Amino acid sequence: MLSIIIFLPFIAQQVLARPQPSPRNAGLNTNGTDNQIQWSSDCDYLGFETDVGFSCANFTVPLDYSDPQSSETLILTLTKVNATNQPAKGSILFNPGGPGSGGASFNIDGGDQFQTILGGNFDLIGFDPRGTGYTLRFDCYNNSAIERLLLSPEQNLGNSSDIALGADFAASQVVAAQCLETNAEIGGLLGTAFVARDMERIVDALGEDGLLRYWGFSYGTALGATFSLMFPEKVDKVILDGNVNVEEYWSGDNKQSMESLDGVVQGFYDGCASAPQNCELAQLANTSEAIAGLVNSALESLRYSPVVVTLNESSTTITYTDVKNKMFSSMYSPAKWRSQAKLLTRLIQGNYTGYVGLLKKASGGADDRDTPDAILGISCGDAAYRAKSIMDMNEYKDAVVATSQWGGLDFGLINTLSCAPWQMKAKEVYAGPWNAETKSPLLIIGNSYDPVTPLVSAQYNNEVFGGSALLQQNGYGHCTLAQPSLCTAKLVREYFNTGALPAPGTVCEPDVPLFSNQTWKQAFAPLGINGTVSSTTKRSVDDSILLDAMVKLSEKFHQYSRRS
Repeated sequence: MLSIIIFLPFIAQQVLARPQPSPRNAGLNTNGTDNQIQWSSDCDYLGFETDVGFSCANFTVPLDYSDPQSSETLILTLTKVNATNQPAKGSILFNPGGPGSGGASFNIDGGDQFQTILGGNFDLIGFDPRGTGYTLRFDCYNNSAIERLLLSPEQNLGNSSDIALGADFAASQVVAAQCLETNAEIGGLLGTAFVARDMERIVDALGEDGLLRYWGFSYGTALGATFSLMFPEKVDKVILDGNVNVEEYWSGDNKQSMESLDGVVQGFYDGCASAPQNCELAQLANTSEAIAGLVNSALESLRYSPVVVTLNESSTTITYTDVKNKMFSSMYSPAKWRSQAKLLTRLIQGNYTGYVGLLKKASGGADDRDTPDAILGISCGDAAYRAKSIMDMNEYKDAVVATSQWGGLDFGLINTLSCAPWQMKAKEVYAGPWNAETKSPLLIIGNSYDPVTPLVSAQYNNEVFGGSALLQQNGYGHCTLAQPSLCTAKLVREYFNTGALPAPGTVCEPDVPLFSNQTWKQAFAPLGINGTVSSTTKRSVDDSILLDAMVKLSEKFHQYSRRS
């Protein structure tokens, strides 16, 4: 089955009746909940293999906020990495996106790097939102790899053939029926509004000031924005990084998602041509236009003539869908562009064995904590969009194809097709208003060229929240961690520690060029420390440590974001 992208872009054409949003505090279930969090260092049951010191907790919340008569509860899995400087200034919650990525493990995996970036002054809190990780796990195949292999239908990119979209819609109907059969009892309990209410409970139970400090990436921006709209009086410091247009997320009209994709792909070709010593594709052609032509020709050939390769007594097929999926995935992280160029070079040269060999060398195993179906359970349950057939989606198809020549038809429709026949709805949805004056201003950050969360969505979210600040990072990839910038990192640190916002119009530049073979430590190597360190040298040491933390965190982040 084709992987769902980082978040679901959808658009409402045929909107079914949707649940009504409940009032802010009326008729909510407040039974059986904890009023404080009991942290423990005995966390072996979580199975995290790490050198990072952390504690964990099980935190009880209402299972169904919409039913005030229910006494059923849900246990959330929480993790905490203590501030390196004590006493802590407070706690910061994280969400790595998806939806479907577990925040409890992400917090542990990236804890050391987050502490470096933030100055070590905050406790870091991760939690598994409903449907993910250890919390009300949403799995359509009974957590069985064999069942998933046998029951999950094959899907192809829209441009792979003239019948692909119709076949994909039918495949989505099969998946929707399978997920309903295995998850009917919990399908309405996973929605983003319920998760926002869980976050409110966590913030209150921390016993601090009752205010949210939060850094959310990708889908995590939809969650953070929803919390800020539902509970504006409880916002302290909230960063939305790699923005999903919050109104489009809930309304289903999400044409914006592909608007920067062509620019990212062009950046890949331009960067390759500008650094031929580090990009193997540039050995085949010396201009970005010529390189793009070679890649497009290879893709077009695979549309009609997939290639069968036998390697180590195992046969595999190289298809248009496989190759373009891999290329699209690499657009999330410029750090992957050199290896992607190697793959495409093998393909263009007809070295198909070499292509498959590189793929197998780069592939990693699945994590038992992965919840690949959670993105469907959460986002499709939230979405207003439904369609009865592929023909009902023609207007949406035309609109999204127009946003990206390279990937509109291939990637702009995948998630909509997955949600169109979905048969479960979240018990609570947020339906406006689409503006709020929060207790403290938000910091909203976007890359100039992000393949799935374009800058225009960050600009929209900035208009939603009065007094918020927009920070543009003039780089490529998904979220600011994709191409780290010292400028951005220092502004993030300053915001969390002092509340200071960047000046209007601030643009931060990344700190290494595309297709660079220079390591981060080489780029910021300290200048001859001999015991009498000048202020300039000291800054270089600090910057080296900060940038090294950012690149390590970038690698971890994109492992999480591509799981979904």
